[in-house]
Amino acid sequence: MAIFAHVFLQNLKNQKMKKVIAIFAIAALAACGGAATEATTDTAVATVDTAAAATVDTAAAATADTAAVAK
Repeated sequence: MAIFAHVFLQNLKNQKMKKVIAIFAIAALAACGGAATEATTDTAVATVDTAAAATVDTAAAATADTAAVAK
């Protein structure tokens, strides 16, 4: 009978440890946001060179048709 009690208690300890490990694993995934399942995006590709896009030749646009107005 003592062997049965020992096996039963050892089995109970193993089940508790499995539950504790599962809880820690879920807490760890929740803490890091589940980074293993998130889609990664390359932000370096998405950046736009604003200096090149913002340069507009205003001198050429200002002298477009001033002779027609002066007549």
